[in-house]
Amino acid sequence: MPDINSYVGQPNLANIHDKLLNLDEGIQLNLDSICELVLPIFDAQFCRLFCCYDEKMFLVSQKGEMNQAIQQQVISKKELVALAHSSKSLNKLAHIPHPYDESLLRHISPIVLPSGLVFGYLEFYRGEGANLTPKEQAIITVLQRDIGNHLLQHKHLIAAAKSRELHLLISKHNRDWIFVKDTDFRIVYANEAFLNAYPQAASCISQQDHSSPVYQSVTTAASLEQDKIALYHGQSVTTEDITAADGSIMVYETVKRRFEDGGGVPYILCIRRDITERESLIRQLKEANNDLDDFTKIASHDLKAPLDAIRRLLGWIEEDCQHILPEESLENLRLVVSRANRMQSLLEDLLTFAKIGREDRTVTRIELAKLISDLNPLLDLPEGFEINVAPAELVVPSVPFKTVMLNLVGNAVKHNDKDMGKVVVECKVSEFCYEISISDNGPGIEEKYFERIFQLFQTLKSRDELEASGIGLAVVKKYVNQFGGRIEIASDGVNGTTFTVFWPKPK
Repeated sequence: MPDINSYVGQPNLANIHDKLLNLDEGIQLNLDSICELVLPIFDAQFCRLFCCYDEKMFLVSQKGEMNQAIQQQVISKKELVALAHSSKSLNKLAHIPHPYDESLLRHISPIVLPSGLVFGYLEFYRGEGANLTPKEQAIITVLQRDIGNHLLQHKHLIAAAKSRELHLLISKHNRDWIFVKDTDFRIVYANEAFLNAYPQAASCISQQDHSSPVYQSVTTAASLEQDKIALYHGQSVTTEDITAADGSIMVYETVKRRFEDGGGVPYILCIRRDITERESLIRQLKEANNDLDDFTKIASHDLKAPLDAIRRLLGWIEEDCQHILPEESLENLRLVVSRANRMQSLLEDLLTFAKIGREDRTVTRIELAKLISDLNPLLDLPEGFEINVAPAELVVPSVPFKTVMLNLVGNAVKHNDKDMGKVVVECKVSEFCYEISISDNGPGIEEKYFERIFQLFQTLKSRDELEASGIGLAVVKKYVNQFGGRIEIASDGVNGTTFTVFWPKPK
């Protein structure tokens, strides 16, 4: 509910000891007029209007003559609220004989605004026995409504003034250049940032001297062309590189959009923003992506090909010499073969990691159980290992989601230390995402490793003990983040682990 300040603004409390509230001239004049009107209509000796401000009663307006004793008669906020919510009399009107002058009858009418806020009360005194007629009671109702309407109108004026002030402050302190052009493509408004950029043209713009050569220097043919596009087609967006006085390159984005004022007159709103830092980061990112592409090509051809040749040669040597080499030499040879295979696996995983975010993002409908079944041949399942998948249907990008599932289920299979290993895959569908959980009965993961396992090349066991590149979970994390999801892990470090992937549903 709006408070009193919404209707009276920030009144002058210079006379706070006199309990006098000085309002803005416009609303004060209207309320004074109502009090003055009460005197002849009701044959009243005097009339007063009070406002309940800051939990106290402040006099807003008074007309007529009154003695000191009468002036001190002010009801409290508690009495006012009780009277405002009383149903004893029509129009919330109280007829109270005056304690110091029995010849006067006091009439009090609470002012309750449309919002339900009790603003204050209107009171007047007139001769005893002169009770209000039905017609006079109807007039009181009209006066109550008029006071409420004047205050409501003042509330709108206060809100509009605050809005204008806020817009001016935003425009003043905004580092973007904000300026407005009319249909003749002349600047009719410019904020401080724009004027600071063109100090020589500031006076021309403020005085609307559009014929000045100084003003003409601000506009260019290219700018005029974009003005026309914005005016006739609704919007124009351009990005341009500008060489500063010190030789540095600045990048600016200019958005021009047509709009209409309250009278339907069209204008062009222009906002020019310095995006040098953003463009610099984008260009650095493009360079980094190009470097990554170069690495991918090198890894795919210059590293992969000779590695494949080494693995083939080692295989031939092992096949030809296994009957003539001593057992110790054979073990060393097998160790070299194992390390070469590890390098091959590491290279493949690195290529997968480098390509994340460049795949087709087209979504497709998949059955979770069928997807996991299709992945089984790639998992190297031990005999008797059990994978249970709850039925679920998802709409997801195929390749990224399959890669995530392959790594998570494969990780659960690879690290399982039980004779009868088991993995359970379930999916809950919420309003915004799929919650896919992969639970196993393996050795578990201690909480202190929850963050480490998602980092590149991190494994919890020696690579000689368990062949792993340490990239799988990093791939999972990167894919999930890429699509706006998240992954959580739960484990007591002893009795299995549960990974839960929150994958956003397509919009």
